[in-house]
Amino acid sequence: MPFLILVLAVLAGAAGCLSTTFQEVTYSGDALEVSVENTDKPVENAVLQVTIMKVEALEQHEVFCKARYINLDQGQNKYTVPVDLQPGSYKVFLTVFVDDERRASVIRDLEVAP
Repeated sequence: MPFLILVLAVLAGAAGCLSTTFQEVTYSGDALEVSVENTDKPVENAVLQVTIMKVEALEQHEVFCKARYINLDQGQNKYTVPVDLQPGSYKVFLTVFVDDERRASVIRDLEVAP
């Protein structure tokens, strides 16, 4: 029984380890810049999905959604997603899929200044 508890504790601790994480997300006026760190082996044909919701008056409305294939190299990766956003508040939903499984997902706030 103590061995089983030890094994479960180790598995629970390992479950929180992520090999792919989103870093900085910025908007340059005509494109979203997304940084992704991959500590695992490189992956060809991963999928980066970007969904942007405009937030106004306590409501959210989708204004952009795109998925594209990416090469996910080991280390820091930077991707540019062309998009035209008007001034305002947004929620950016980012997901990376590898072999049809979600590897990383995050929601970021984004403010676009006038």
